[in-house]
Amino acid sequence: MSVYSSIRAFLDKRIDYPAAIAGAIVLGSIVFFINMDHGWNSALLAAAKQATYTFFAGGYMVRLNERIALALNPAIVAVPAGMVCAGGLAVSLTYLVHSLKGTPEPLNSTIPTMLLVSIAFLFLGARARDKRSRQQST
Repeated sequence: MSVYSSIRAFLDKRIDYPAAIAGAIVLGSIVFFINMDHGWNSALLAAAKQATYTFFAGGYMVRLNERIALALNPAIVAVPAGMVCAGGLAVSLTYLVHSLKGTPEPLNSTIPTMLLVSIAFLFLGARARDKRSRQQST
Protein backbone atom coordinates (compact mmCIF):
# COMPACT_ATOMS: atom_id res chain seq x y z
CA MET A 1 0.00 0.00 0.00
CA SER A 2 1.41 3.39 -1.00
CA VAL A 3 1.82 6.30 1.37
CA TYR A 4 -0.91 8.16 -0.53
CA SER A 5 -3.31 5.24 -0.16
CA SER A 6 -2.55 4.96 3.55
CA ILE A 7 -3.16 8.67 4.14
CA ARG A 8 -6.34 8.58 2.06
CA ALA A 9 -7.69 5.55 3.97
CA PHE A 10 -6.88 7.26 7.29
CA LEU A 11 -8.67 10.47 6.26
CA ASP A 12 -11.66 8.65 4.73
CA LYS A 13 -12.29 6.87 8.01
CA ARG A 14 -11.98 9.97 10.19
CA ILE A 15 -13.32 12.91 8.15
CA ASP A 16 -16.88 13.55 7.07
CA TYR A 17 -16.11 15.16 3.69
CA PRO A 18 -19.54 16.72 2.94
CA ALA A 19 -19.63 18.35 6.39
CA ALA A 20 -15.98 19.39 6.05
CA ILE A 21 -16.55 21.09 2.70
CA ALA A 22 -19.79 22.79 3.78
CA GLY A 23 -18.22 23.99 7.03
CA ALA A 24 -15.11 25.27 5.26
CA ILE A 25 -17.17 27.30 2.79
CA VAL A 26 -19.68 28.68 5.30
CA LEU A 27 -17.29 29.46 8.16
CA GLY A 28 -14.50 30.65 5.85
CA SER A 29 -16.92 33.13 4.25
CA ILE A 30 -18.24 34.38 7.58
CA VAL A 31 -14.73 34.87 8.96
CA PHE A 32 -13.74 36.73 5.78
CA PHE A 33 -16.55 39.26 6.31
CA ILE A 34 -15.83 39.59 10.05
CA ASN A 35 -12.23 40.58 9.29
CA MET A 36 -12.91 42.63 6.14
CA ASP A 37 -12.57 45.96 8.02
CA HIS A 38 -8.87 45.15 8.46
CA GLY A 39 -8.22 44.86 4.71
CA TRP A 40 -8.37 42.18 2.05
CA ASN A 41 -5.09 40.53 3.00
CA SER A 42 -6.04 40.09 6.64
CA ALA A 43 -9.54 38.94 5.75
CA LEU A 44 -8.26 36.42 3.20
CA LEU A 45 -5.67 35.05 5.62
CA ALA A 46 -8.26 34.65 8.38
CA ALA A 47 -10.73 33.02 5.95
CA ALA A 48 -8.09 30.65 4.59
CA LYS A 49 -7.06 29.62 8.11
CA GLN A 50 -10.71 29.04 9.04
CA ALA A 51 -11.54 27.09 5.87
CA THR A 52 -8.45 24.87 6.10
CA TYR A 53 -8.92 24.25 9.80
CA THR A 54 -12.63 23.56 9.37
CA PHE A 55 -12.06 21.09 6.56
CA PHE A 56 -9.61 18.93 8.49
CA ALA A 57 -10.40 19.49 12.17
CA GLY A 58 -14.09 20.23 11.66
CA GLY A 59 -14.54 17.15 9.49
CA TYR A 60 -12.84 15.11 12.20
CA MET A 61 -14.94 16.69 14.98
CA VAL A 62 -18.13 15.69 13.15
CA ARG A 63 -16.99 12.06 13.19
CA LEU A 64 -15.94 12.37 16.84
CA ASN A 65 -19.33 13.82 17.73
CA GLU A 66 -21.05 10.89 15.99
CA ARG A 67 -18.84 8.32 17.74
CA ILE A 68 -19.62 9.82 21.16
CA ALA A 69 -23.34 10.07 20.35
CA LEU A 70 -23.37 6.38 19.41
CA ALA A 71 -21.18 5.14 22.26
CA LEU A 72 -23.27 6.32 25.20
CA ASN A 73 -26.78 5.50 26.37
CA PRO A 74 -29.43 6.83 26.71
CA ALA A 75 -29.70 9.15 23.70
CA ILE A 76 -30.78 12.06 25.91
CA VAL A 77 -27.28 11.94 27.46
CA ALA A 78 -25.27 10.76 24.44
CA VAL A 79 -26.22 13.43 21.92
CA PRO A 80 -25.51 16.43 24.21
CA ALA A 81 -22.29 14.73 25.40
CA GLY A 82 -21.08 14.51 21.81
CA MET A 83 -21.94 18.15 21.25
CA VAL A 84 -20.19 19.33 24.43
CA CYS A 85 -17.03 17.22 24.00
CA ALA A 86 -16.49 17.51 20.25
CA GLY A 87 -17.97 21.02 20.10
CA GLY A 88 -15.89 22.29 23.00
CA LEU A 89 -12.77 20.93 21.36
CA ALA A 90 -13.73 22.49 18.02
CA VAL A 91 -14.37 25.93 19.55
CA SER A 92 -11.17 25.83 21.61
CA LEU A 93 -9.04 24.86 18.63
CA THR A 94 -10.73 27.48 16.44
CA TYR A 95 -9.86 30.18 18.95
CA LEU A 96 -6.29 28.87 19.14
CA VAL A 97 -5.91 28.95 15.34
CA HIS A 98 -7.23 32.51 15.17
CA SER A 99 -5.11 33.64 18.12
CA LEU A 100 -2.00 32.82 16.14
CA LYS A 101 -0.61 35.72 14.16
CA GLY A 102 -2.71 36.86 11.23
CA THR A 103 -6.33 37.08 12.38
CA PRO A 104 -7.27 40.62 13.45
CA GLU A 105 -10.49 39.56 15.26
CA PRO A 106 -9.81 36.16 16.88
CA LEU A 107 -12.74 36.17 19.32
CA ASN A 108 -15.24 37.48 16.78
CA SER A 109 -13.92 34.91 14.29
CA THR A 110 -14.62 32.12 16.81
CA ILE A 111 -18.20 33.13 17.63
CA PRO A 112 -19.70 31.66 14.41
CA THR A 113 -18.12 28.32 15.24
CA MET A 114 -19.60 28.47 18.76
CA LEU A 115 -23.08 29.11 17.40
CA LEU A 116 -23.07 26.76 14.43
CA VAL A 117 -21.30 23.84 16.09
CA SER A 118 -23.87 23.64 18.88
CA ILE A 119 -26.81 23.36 16.52
CA ALA A 120 -25.05 21.19 13.95
CA PHE A 121 -23.57 18.70 16.42
CA LEU A 122 -26.92 18.18 18.17
CA PHE A 123 -28.55 17.52 14.81
CA LEU A 124 -25.73 15.26 13.55
CA GLY A 125 -25.56 13.26 16.78
CA ALA A 126 -29.31 12.67 16.72
CA ARG A 127 -29.11 11.77 13.02
CA ALA A 128 -26.36 9.21 13.68
CA ARG A 129 -28.40 7.55 16.42
CA ASP A 130 -31.52 7.53 14.26
CA LYS A 131 -29.60 6.02 11.34
CA ARG A 132 -28.19 3.29 13.57
CA SER A 133 -31.59 2.45 15.05
CA ARG A 134 -33.12 2.21 11.55
CA GLN A 135 -30.30 -0.11 10.44
CA GLN A 136 -30.77 -2.33 13.49
CA SER A 137 -34.52 -2.61 12.95
CA THR A 138 -34.15 -3.88 9.38
